[in-house]
Amino acid sequence: MRYRRYSGYRSHYRHRRMQIGDIIRLILIVLLVALIGYGTFMVYRAVHAEVMLADLKKQNELLTQTVERYTAVMPDPALTDAAEPMTYQTLYPEMKVTPIPDVKTAKKGTVFLTFEGGPTRYTPEILDALKKSGQHATFFVEGKNIAGNEATLKRMVNEGHTVGIRSFSGEYKKIYASPEAFLEDFHQAYEAVYAACGVYPTIFRFPGGSVNRYSQQTYQPIIAEMLRRGFLYYDWSASANDAESGERTITEVTQTVLTGVQKTKNTPIVVLHDSAADTARAMGNLLSELKKAGYTCEALTNTVRPVTFAYPN
Repeated sequence: MRYRRYSGYRSHYRHRRMQIGDIIRLILIVLLVALIGYGTFMVYRAVHAEVMLADLKKQNELLTQTVERYTAVMPDPALTDAAEPMTYQTLYPEMKVTPIPDVKTAKKGTVFLTFEGGPTRYTPEILDALKKSGQHATFFVEGKNIAGNEATLKRMVNEGHTVGIRSFSGEYKKIYASPEAFLEDFHQAYEAVYAACGVYPTIFRFPGGSVNRYSQQTYQPIIAEMLRRGFLYYDWSASANDAESGERTITEVTQTVLTGVQKTKNTPIVVLHDSAADTARAMGNLLSELKKAGYTCEALTNTVRPVTFAYPN
């Protein structure tokens, strides 16, 4: 009797070989995809690195050009003596102020009444009105007027007002002839104020304002030198127009100041003159009307941000 070989074993073996082949092909495909992906990633990194390198190279070139441009205009230290101080910078070395780092804008509703040119025989009348109303002001004095009026300066300080400097002589041509001339005049006033009331001023006002027709050739070095020494100067944003000739009524003086204050967008610093009899007579009414309008009068100090005139073009 013949026996026939069982064909099912061969079929099972063939099927198993096909499964193993499929798995191997799948693994190869996965490896191939992974290799392609890795290669693509490396190519991307290489291209991206080249772009970044090119960008950095461009930035470096721009920086180099900038450095070269600024280096070209910088003076050669070996050929300049700019580090040496100007002659006027060595004058009166003790005449300086420690600057205030946090100068601030005055709060809304504050008015600074500033009187210049005194002290005069009318100054006590102005001080009386300020004391009665509980208000304060600033007096930019002229040194030549202090002799004989020392008690008035002491009263200013004792009653909470600020004493600043306008000048000593008040002679514009002489004061603005040079930085040296300005410092000499200022130093005289500086020492005269201290001798009278025991206080060294820290603020001042330029006679005629920081920029005027007498100082066209010298205002820049003078301003720079005074700021270097720590002094702050204050121009004005409103005026009583009391330096003009002609008698004016109390109402006229009051209305002029009120109008000027109300038109001022920033800090109202009003210039008045305590050499004007009309102003002295109007002070009581002026202070009353300012109070009714919601204003408080305070004294300037070097913590208040200055109002200054614009430099001419």
